[in-house]
Amino acid sequence: MRKLIALLSAVVLVILGISVISSASASPMYPNQVTYTGQGLNDDGTLQNNNCEDGTAPYLLFVLTANKATAADITLPSGTYAMVQSGNGNGAFKFMADYQDPAMLVDNVIASYDGMATNAQLVISHGCEGEGTPTPSPSWTS
Repeated sequence: MRKLIALLSAVVLVILGISVISSASASPMYPNQVTYTGQGLNDDGTLQNNNCEDGTAPYLLFVLTANKATAADITLPSGTYAMVQSGNGNGAFKFMADYQDPAMLVDNVIASYDGMATNAQLVISHGCEGEGTPTPSPSWTS
């Protein structure tokens, strides 16, 4: 009986440990946060700067500016990712995400950062919507 209780206790601890790790990876790591509110989009929810070059996969480039920040992450519907510092430590960070409907990201993306909690901005600088829906080719008839 003691072995069974010990085994069940161990299983419960493992499950709790997995839940803590999962929730920690999905939550922002830094104390200050800014929510994406649509900067970089037209009124109809499309990109203001749709910048596709030959061979470029569809993407969105998020830019965070946060006074005196030295580290930042971004939480998208798909998970939380580290942002890359841009420039000479001036509080600017970038993250290139796979393209997704930018209008659906408004109020659903959060950047967290260290540094000062005032005047942070999170924008979509530009992106590439991609080719869209391909035109069907003619079908053969017999």
